[in-house]
Order: sequence, then structure tokens, then C-alpha cells
Amino acid sequence: MKIVYKKSFQSRLKEHIEFIASDNLKAAKKLKNQLLKKTQSIALNPFIFRQSVYFDDPQIRDCVFKSCTIVFKIEPTRIIVFGFLKHQKFPTDGDDR
Repeated sequence: MKIVYKKSFQSRLKEHIEFIASDNLKAAKKLKNQLLKKTQSIALNPFIFRQSVYFDDPQIRDCVFKSCTIVFKIEPTRIIVFGFLKHQKFPTDGDDR
């Protein structure tokens, strides 16, 4: 299965890596390589990852790795990686979860 990275994922990952790199370049490079390797492994069996807690769709899944969440959608011929979260707060519409 083909992995497609959306710009939203790429820009959020880049921001996070740049933040880490400002303190520790070696750790930033290592984390980036690990995260990209993890996203490639999603194609092997995408349904082993939990259904996303952010979307009510069984085709959208969360891959949690080193306290980062990679959000992706499973399509018949490809996997679209579109979200990257790290300690971010989501709007809850008044719900304190």
C-alpha cells in the first residue's frame, strides 16, 4: 500500500523537529528518522492501530509513538498521513475531557 503525506502532517512534523533541534540537533534527527520509519510501517497492517479518538470514522486511525500521535486515513489503495500531534489541546465545545 502506498503512503501519502499531506502538507498538514509535513508542516507540523517540521515545526516539532525544528523545536527539538533548537536544543538538540542529534535528538531531532533521530526522532524524525524514527517517526518516518514508523509511518512507513503503517502500510504493513494499518488496522492494528487504534481507531482515532479525534474522528468518528473507523478508517481514520491513530499511531502513537514516543508520545506523538500520527493520524492517518486508510483508503483502498493508499494510506493518507495527515495529522501530527504532540501535547496539543483540541477544542472541546465546552466539554472538559
